[in-house]
Amino acid sequence: MRIAIIGAGALGGTFGFLFAGAGHDVTLVDVDRAKIDAVRRDGITLIMPDGTRRHRRMSITSDPESVGVVDLVQVSVKGYHTTSAAESAGPMIGPNTYVLSLQNGLKNLQRIADVVGAEKVLGGVTAHSAMPLDHTLIKYNGGMGGVYFGRYDGGSDPNLERFVDLFTSAGFESRLIEGDIREPIWRKLLANVSVNAVAALSGLTGREIQEIEPACELVRALARETAAVARAQGFTFPELDHPDDYVVKTLDWVGDNKVSMLQDMEAGRRTEVDTLNLAVVERGERFGVDTPLNWAVGSLVKMREEKMLRDSRKSKTVGLV
Repeated sequence: MRIAIIGAGALGGTFGFLFAGAGHDVTLVDVDRAKIDAVRRDGITLIMPDGTRRHRRMSITSDPESVGVVDLVQVSVKGYHTTSAAESAGPMIGPNTYVLSLQNGLKNLQRIADVVGAEKVLGGVTAHSAMPLDHTLIKYNGGMGGVYFGRYDGGSDPNLERFVDLFTSAGFESRLIEGDIREPIWRKLLANVSVNAVAALSGLTGREIQEIEPACELVRALARETAAVARAQGFTFPELDHPDDYVVKTLDWVGDNKVSMLQDMEAGRRTEVDTLNLAVVERGERFGVDTPLNWAVGSLVKMREEKMLRDSRKSKTVGLV
């Protein structure tokens, strides 16, 4: 199968590496010139969950036209780059191409659909995670479960079974979801919204959040508030009955690892809080649910981002003097 992955970050690089190891034709697409040059020169080394290292040469480019039409385009960029990623995918999309998002948060599927058409969009979730250690070294943390996906428009499509086989060949448990894919997305969102901003603001790992009572209580409170928004939209999945217990349990999967929002904060990058906590605030306003905690932690993250941006500008100005 021919696959293009837009975004050669930790998770995109991990999926690409494992797909290539299963014998598929994979091209990573990225805009970072330094990363492209490093991967072309040195390949990618993946540190597996058991600590072993695997190395592989990988195809990578900044030019989607050079890739040609593929079977699957996987969008693995931050939420704020989703629209531009979908627009860049045009030369790789043919009549039988699907575009998959396993991204965190809300809004991503609609953004992709606005560009390529809803009939081509697949949405799904995965609990697998990874951390970039440098341009060519990725620590793959593994994760519970595998990859669960379905059509954005909720339709049934026998052509998608080949993608179940794709993920299975790369070592992921995989399942096709028929019907409303928003439920698994909201189930994952419940955990991400409750944990990520708290970790980013505090610098705590999953295990440390469990052990430090104020952090754990804040996570629990965010879970209850977010669950209220989900219920107001008509969701009834079982995790909404005891959302705080569910979210604290998901911290077992995080363990001593750093969630992606904390990684972004430490690297001075913009976070995805707009598609997580602040997206929940927007839904709360639409459905008449107060969300003061999501607004507060979301605003604090945005303040940190603004400070990082100002510091970066100041640093560049000083460098020019």
